[in-house]
This record gives sequence, C-alpha cells and structure tokens, in this order.
Amino acid sequence: MKKRLFGASAGIIAVILVFGLVSFLLTPYAKTYSAEHVSQSKKQIALTFDDGPGKHTQQLLDGLRERNIKASFFLMGSKVEKRPEIVKTMHDDGHLIGCHTWSHISFFEHTDEEIAEEIDRTNKLIESITGEYPRFLRPPYGYYTGAMLNKIDSIAILWSASPRDWVHIDEEYIYSWFLDHARDGDIILLHDTKDATVPAVLRAIDTLTEQGFEFVRVDELLCRNGDKLAPGLAYRFCPYDSRAWYI
Repeated sequence: MKKRLFGASAGIIAVILVFGLVSFLLTPYAKTYSAEHVSQSKKQIALTFDDGPGKHTQQLLDGLRERNIKASFFLMGSKVEKRPEIVKTMHDDGHLIGCHTWSHISFFEHTDEEIAEEIDRTNKLIESITGEYPRFLRPPYGYYTGAMLNKIDSIAILWSASPRDWVHIDEEYIYSWFLDHARDGDIILLHDTKDATVPAVLRAIDTLTEQGFEFVRVDELLCRNGDKLAPGLAYRFCPYDSRAWYI
C-alpha cells in the first residue's frame, strides 16, 4: 500500500515538474525594468484596469478627466459590445485601450486558433469604435506563450502589483493598500468592474498626487527612457524589488 502511495505521489510530482518546465520553455522573456535602469526624477505609476467596460467605468472616466489623469484599459470584447459609447469616450479622453480577449479565456486551455480569433474579434470591434486597432494585450490570468504573442503580433502588458480587488472588495482596504504599497514605476492591476475599486482609486490618486506621484499610461511609463516596445514580448515593471502580483 505504501509503495502504491509513493508511486502515485512521485507521478504527480513528475507531472507538475514537467508542466512547469514546458510552461517555462513556452514563455518568452518578460521584459523587466529595474530601478537602476529608470530615471528617478519622477515618481510615476501606471493604473491598468481589466475586464471592462462595466457599470462603474463611466464614473471612473469622469473622475480621471477631472484630475487630468490618463490610465490604461484592457477590455473584453463581450463587454465592449454592450457599452460602445464608453469605449469611444475612453479613446477620446486619451486613455490607452488594449485587448483582454472576448470572453476572458485562458491561453493554456484553448488552441492558438481559438485565442487568436478571440483577440482579433475584440480588436476589430474596438477599431470599429475608435478607428484604431489595439497593439496591446493583457493576457487573462497573466498566462501567455511566446508562440502565441508572436502569432498575434501583440505587445503583452503584465503588472508589478495589485490590491487583488477581486478578493478584497472593501474600499478602505484598497485605498490603504495604495498608500502602503505604491512605488515609482508600478504597473498596478485593477478592475473597474468592482464596486469598491473606483472610489478607492480616485481617493488614492488625490492622496498620492499630493505626495508627488504622477499617473501615466503604461506605454508612457515603459518608454520614459526612450525604450521602444516590441510585439512578441511581455513587459512588466518591478521597481526596487521583485514583489509578486499577489501583494
């Protein structure tokens, strides 16, 4: 009995190790900028919002416009279809608009053809509203492969930190998280579909602006030293340390 259990456990461990190795080999280098690489003359943060547009997105856009703030939005095609007027406003206000697939599919659970179709369908819908075909992609769950990024000719944007607003749904928690964790160079993952996120973010913007922070589009943050972003790569920004996304 013990031998059978040991054999089963060894088999499970082997599968996990093989899957991890395959994932590593399939994943392109995630371009990471260190604090030493980036000028410290400004304290800049890129706010990025996934899964919209939703019922709170217009409130967020109004608040950002009042503060003259630009953000980055990674949209789902199925939701763009329901709120095209918000996407038009988003574009007219100068925000970055990227793709988050049509239905939030995992790249590890679907074929390349299915993924490419979801992305292209979403991008074409956004293009019909804004006149621009999105260059940027936020892979759902942060999963991606180098082969897929090259095939769809997209620039993948990851993140360096998040308050996990899909778990922590309290406004005070999210607001306090910003004050405790915000650092120069952060790409922060958020969701404008969550009730507490928008009011918490707007409050945090006001407080952090008083502390000298500037909020910019993610492409501006990543290119502020003159770098050029290339399709087929995934980019993130880890200021000062290698903090994980789940902080």
